Amino acid sequence: MKRRSIVKKIICTLPLLVLFSGSLALGQVGPAASSGKGFNAFVSFGGLRTHVINYTFNALGVEGGLYIQPKPYFGLEARAATYPMFARFTQMPVTVGYRAEIPVRHQFLVSGYAGGGMSVAQDGGHHYVATEAQWDPCFQLSQSTSVNMMGGLRWNVYSVTYTQTYSPIRTLQGVSVTTGVVYTISRSRR
Repeated sequence: MKRRSIVKKIICTLPLLVLFSGSLALGQVGPAASSGKGFNAFVSFGGLRTHVINYTFNALGVEGGLYIQPKPYFGLEARAATYPMFARFTQMPVTVGYRAEIPVRHQFLVSGYAGGGMSVAQDGGHHYVATEAQWDPCFQLSQSTSVNMMGGLRWNVYSVTYTQTYSPIRTLQGVSVTTGVVYTISRSRR
């Protein structure tokens, strides 16, 4: 009876041992992810999918910005994006807002952003003819993951951003997916 319980414990703990030793091995591969606590700049390239009335339109472009992240759950960010390539409707949001960034699994940094501002945007009038571009209020929600590379340089593996622009005719919705780099310009002193 006692032997059965020992064998049962070994059988039950063996998968846990394998599982946790694998995560420890992965944790030793790269340097620890650390947030650039000073002044940071980023630039990304990717695509935007905009929904206008009943149709969806795609475009390519760039986004970039500056941020400061003094604490993991408190940072400030200013960003701008433009998607002019293959665009049927112009979208150029410029926003400022709150960001948070936390290390995950030793080598990844996951960040989130929520901000508001203005966007130079075109809407689809009658028969989907583009209206004249004008400044309209907008807000953005974004989530991204980055990995340390070398020095103050990080690879932003992906960034997914949801943008809503409030034009006079209707609310324009867009989702962009980009990849790029983040560079720490100056480090804060402790």
